[in-house]
Amino acid sequence: MVNNTELLNAFVSWMELRGYRPGTIRQYSYDVKRFLSWLKKDPTGVGEQEISAYLLKIKSDRNLSNTTMLRRIASLRTFYEFLVDQGIMETNPVTIRRPRVRRKLPSVLSREEIEKLISAGRRERDRLLLRLLYVTGARVSEISALRWEDINIKDRTAVIRGGKGGKDRIVLFDEVTARELAEYRRKHGGQGRIFPLSPRTIQRIVKMAAARAGLRKEVHPHTLRHSIATHLLESGADLRAIQELLGHASLSTTQIYTHVSREHLKKEYEKLWSNKKE
Repeated sequence: MVNNTELLNAFVSWMELRGYRPGTIRQYSYDVKRFLSWLKKDPTGVGEQEISAYLLKIKSDRNLSNTTMLRRIASLRTFYEFLVDQGIMETNPVTIRRPRVRRKLPSVLSREEIEKLISAGRRERDRLLLRLLYVTGARVSEISALRWEDINIKDRTAVIRGGKGGKDRIVLFDEVTARELAEYRRKHGGQGRIFPLSPRTIQRIVKMAAARAGLRKEVHPHTLRHSIATHLLESGADLRAIQELLGHASLSTTQIYTHVSREHLKKEYEKLWSNKKE
């Protein structure tokens, strides 16, 4: 009989060795633990039918969205990929088709709203944090892990280490942010993490600043990432350059921002008629 606790620990170590992000490891191990608890038998003896039965049950019982189901399927597929890789199983029984997920247009703040949001930070640290989230387009987990040694204030660049997919990339920031970073480092030292805060704490800081700024939109750290991408596109930046900045594996992910700029497109279109001579 396979010891599920030992199996889960080995699965976590396997994911860590392959560079899975900490958040992904937590989610996948949580999903697999729930599956094993429901299964109540050796997971190596499971076939496609039992996997499908489990997924249908949790979707029905909990009315899970397709997005959540997509993650649950990915968790189980990765777990059984691990078992195959370790020679414990010959084939991966998770062959169920991925549910269709409707891609929603991201919520975006205007440049004026971004300025209001940054100004609404309660303290110097929070205002710098909000500014860096916006100007770099970094994910909340990436900003949380960002270290002083990865920042080059003179060149106005930062190295994001171990981003999504385990890849490093370079992000940029502007002159104002460079000055504020230099001043913050002078006051608080320049070693270790710039913001020793958890992603959850950063999310709270963003939401509180949005409330103080009087923004009626739902604002999350990812909203700032969406906003810089849209503003860059509106300013004429190349789509592939934006893809590189954001660390998207596929250009199709970046292309969603072409649909967000309808207001900008409308303004540009109206220029044709406003400039037309009477």
